[in-house]
Amino acid sequence: MANLVRIVLFGNSQAEAVQLPALNHIGGNEVVGIAGYNADKAATTASDWGIEHATSDWRELLGLEPDLVIITTPIDLHYEMTRAALDAGAAVLCEKPFTIDTQQAEELTELAAGRLALINYQLRWNPNRRRMRALWRDGFVGELQHVRADLVLDTANFRRRPYTWWSQAALGGGVMGAIGTHMVDCIQWMFGPIEAVSARLETFVTHREDAEGTERAVTSEDYAELSLRLQNGARANVVTSLALRGVGRWLFEVTGTEGSMRLDREQHLIGGPHGEDVEPLESDNSWMPPEQYGIRGKGPFAALEAPFLAAIVEAVARNHTHVEEAATFADGLANVRVLAAARQSSQAGGTWVPCR
Repeated sequence: MANLVRIVLFGNSQAEAVQLPALNHIGGNEVVGIAGYNADKAATTASDWGIEHATSDWRELLGLEPDLVIITTPIDLHYEMTRAALDAGAAVLCEKPFTIDTQQAEELTELAAGRLALINYQLRWNPNRRRMRALWRDGFVGELQHVRADLVLDTANFRRRPYTWWSQAALGGGVMGAIGTHMVDCIQWMFGPIEAVSARLETFVTHREDAEGTERAVTSEDYAELSLRLQNGARANVVTSLALRGVGRWLFEVTGTEGSMRLDREQHLIGGPHGEDVEPLESDNSWMPPEQYGIRGKGPFAALEAPFLAAIVEAVARNHTHVEEAATFADGLANVRVLAAARQSSQAGGTWVPCR
């Protein structure tokens, strides 16, 4: 890559903890500006990382003529920011879930046609998930029958978290969009479209105190249970939560007519034909821990950010409009449709709702 890719960051928290260390590690880029809700915090981050421009007004950064805009803000801000970045001629990487509703996602997908415009589903960069996908395509499990995806994290301080945008459904808060959407994306990426959803969404922590100490009602879900009907005839079940103390599950199971596979905590992939002992199936190229990249965040999401960003930076440098295996805006739209159908289903008592 002859020229450094000029990057601006909309959003400070995720950028400071994960993306700036990752971008610094992979090279080939220059972060020229960062925008955060808190101007002082953004200025501190900029000083720490040698970024020339820091602001609380993200619009100012588009005047820097960035090659790539990375958006990691609350979901209700994604639409306006993404549209402005595309209008400015930049490539875009937008945090998931894509938008608040399907109409916004449809508009942005149409606007981004022929452009490099991606959604941050970095689990696609896990070599074990790619191995699992390749094995299924090669007929390892036979005809797909069922997928089970659990992402239930025992979060020690979850019940004590303050009331923020994350507590508000209207702003895109809730566990389904925060982590459940990763499981939905992996299912559609591996096995094709989801055509209908039956869902149960629950809020176990119903009130939280805001920054002023006022108790506020929580409108977002902290537990989501989704039954999915795939276009290929198979069924899938997704359970995700941060609120269940003493319970921790992170698994992805695939069962077919001939065999099965199981990925545990993104690291241990096993499987085999029915009636035989399961064996390790891990990829030869496992993902590296976050500290390998100087990242303070923990776990697979943080660890996989660096190789994912490396592929994007290279694509921007080469003026490519596509990154192999990366989630496009069309993929983001498909996932938003599933989330929207899940909310509608839960409100209607779990009835099946088509994803459209």
